[in-house]
Amino acid sequence: MRLILILTCTLLLFAFWSCDSTEDAEDDFTNFELIQPVLETSTSAGAGKPISAQTLFDNMNDGNASNDYFVLSVRSAETYALGHIPGAINIYWRDVGNPTNLALLPTDQPILVYCYTGHTGQAVATVLVNLGYDAVNLKYGFMSWSKDETARVQSPFVDDVDGHDYATETTATAGGDFALAEPDWISSQDADEIIGTAADYCLTNRGPVIKAADLFANLNDGDTTNDPQVVSVRSADTYAIGHIPGAINIYWKDIAIIDNLKMIDPSKQVAVYCYTGHTGQIAATVLSILGYDAVNMKHGMMAWSRDVDVRVQSCFTEDVDSHDFAITTGTNP
Repeated sequence: MRLILILTCTLLLFAFWSCDSTEDAEDDFTNFELIQPVLETSTSAGAGKPISAQTLFDNMNDGNASNDYFVLSVRSAETYALGHIPGAINIYWRDVGNPTNLALLPTDQPILVYCYTGHTGQAVATVLVNLGYDAVNLKYGFMSWSKDETARVQSPFVDDVDGHDYATETTATAGGDFALAEPDWISSQDADEIIGTAADYCLTNRGPVIKAADLFANLNDGDTTNDPQVVSVRSADTYAIGHIPGAINIYWKDIAIIDNLKMIDPSKQVAVYCYTGHTGQIAATVLSILGYDAVNMKHGMMAWSRDVDVRVQSCFTEDVDSHDFAITTGTNP
């Protein structure tokens, strides 16, 4: 009788262990499977999309401190010292993903990120949004806040210098049917931990932008083996008006949807572009976190073509988009 009881208990324990092991195996998701839904949700909602300098100025001067942004300059410490938005703290954009620096940011207050021209600021804002922060980017960066050339450090977009007359086409290019990327950022079943590791790596190790001239040279060097896959993240209507030859079209808010990701070749570099460089940077950052080698074309379509119909949106102009709002000098508080 005792032997039968021991055997029965042993079988029950084995059955329980087998069931538990099966459940563990079923719950062992890949990095991609865990983070893709998070990125799709935030991107489809338009999270992190930039606001204008005027909107920020009005917010800071409406007499209601309770709705003020926590302002984060992601320019270098040297350029921060030359001039920054009053009250801003400084964390260089490549260092924002470090857990120690993330701990300096509030979780109960909206965060306004700004850089030089809007690109690295947008990359940081996108990272923060997908880590659970309430973050937005300053459109056109510090260029839109101040006309002080010393404090700006970098030059703003100038059509005669940064705009080109490269060819566009109206014929649509279909995406492929590829396997999805297979990132292996960290052994974890926690989406936030995976996104944090991926974001820290991407910010630290990858250049977020490619110039229009460099993309044009690559696509026309006679060597198709090094060509990136070009993705227009503008609307379908504006894609139809004109796009970079060979580019496929995925609207930026839809970039993290599974069926759209299957259109992108994970074995190639991906060159993303939009209108002015901002939503393209959101899409490129999301793709990078998902395991794609993605870069954003600096200044978007306004750098590729001077055709106003193809551009759709107007390019940065000093008289319209730049201001003389107050700045503060000095080191990080």
